[in-house]
Amino acid sequence: MNTSERITISYRWDRENFEKAFENAYRYHFRHSLRRYIGWLFVAMAQFGVVFALKGGQFGLLLFSTILILYWYVIKKWLVKQRAVRAFERSAHKGRTIMLEADERGILQEGVLVPWEEIRGIVDSEEALMLYLKNKEYYIPENAFGSIEAKSRFKSLAKAKGKLFV
Repeated sequence: MNTSERITISYRWDRENFEKAFENAYRYHFRHSLRRYIGWLFVAMAQFGVVFALKGGQFGLLLFSTILILYWYVIKKWLVKQRAVRAFERSAHKGRTIMLEADERGILQEGVLVPWEEIRGIVDSEEALMLYLKNKEYYIPENAFGSIEAKSRFKSLAKAKGKLFV
């Protein structure tokens, strides 16, 4: 497999890709974060509070524990997504076509070559790739590659450089 020729990655940064990127990144970061264990402890304590409140008839504690559980499972993600939506709406890249090129030396982004050593990692999620550079993150959808062979070459190149994570 020849990985020496440039691999072109091109896609439009629109609302649909933003939504998919948010869901992929949120799910990946949640699964690979130590905060999730703290969250489990937080939820367990809140659930013990619910049980204690029901047994003791303390409805204030029941209400407080219920609000904490709702915050952890529903409100927290909604707040993070609202902040991300505002950042997307103000982004200079909104509606633009993102062009990246990869080869043995690194990834060419907006005319600047980022060597493989400066790339933090490339995450292969279920439906896309997440490219983590030093100061930027890119969501690369399935259709960003010209062909399946180009995507396969990119993954092989990233794996050879030790930057591909699953």
